Amino acid sequence: MPVDAKPYDNYQANDQVVQFAPGVISTTQFEINSVFNEAGDKVIFSRCSNDFKHCTMMQSSYQNNQWQASTILPFSGQFLDADAYFNADFSYLYFVSKRPIDNSEQEASSINLWRVSHHKNTWGTPEYLNHLSSSEHDLYPSITANGDLYFPSFRNEQRLLYVAKAIGKSFEKPVALPSEMFGEKGLIGDTVVLPNGKTIIFSMRRADSLGEGDLYVSHKINGKWTIAKHLGDKVNSKDHEFTPIVSPDGQYLFFTRIEKGVGNLYQISLSALPM
Repeated sequence: MPVDAKPYDNYQANDQVVQFAPGVISTTQFEINSVFNEAGDKVIFSRCSNDFKHCTMMQSSYQNNQWQASTILPFSGQFLDADAYFNADFSYLYFVSKRPIDNSEQEASSINLWRVSHHKNTWGTPEYLNHLSSSEHDLYPSITANGDLYFPSFRNEQRLLYVAKAIGKSFEKPVALPSEMFGEKGLIGDTVVLPNGKTIIFSMRRADSLGEGDLYVSHKINGKWTIAKHLGDKVNSKDHEFTPIVSPDGQYLFFTRIEKGVGNLYQISLSALPM
């Protein structure tokens, strides 16, 4: 491996979709979501039941020129935990969970937003983000370089993307982005905002989708979000593509594809796509 190469670099992904760490991280089980630490030598993902009723967050390290067998994160495993995403300085891992939000042992009725502190490989105690969460499903958090938090939510009997502006280590009240950015009858799923806050990659189902869900991109130009553009058939297929995440160096798009009822993790260079 070249000195300046990242562990997730894959020259085959320069112009085509390739599976990420087949047999080690992408297995016969159902894997979703892949977020890396700053150095790129650790990846966090979720391994789920096929019905999505349970997901456990896993971590794998890159050692001896290969990805190692994954282990369960110390605070995960009992309830649905998924959609991990680090903040800009990697001091917090944001995620979603159905873990109890009170002192009971019963799982929550909806998926909520959480975060856990992270320092020198040590994890804190997960913190429920009650001022951001709602009584409906709140999903897939991602964060800009200045700390603004974006996430899709099913609150208010709608399916919209929200942004909560950063206030120190906390956030303002979430505000919905205009639905026009999804295009006509666009049903959004997972979304990831790039660090500059000017580009969002969507998982979405729309009339021009090739499968159950495809990946799209929208840009913020002159203060307004463009109508999301289909990212083409290099990344989208007759299957279901979702959980978009961009590598820390901004070179690769990682995502999940569901094939024959099972999800696996894939990557492709962003330069290969009509961004």
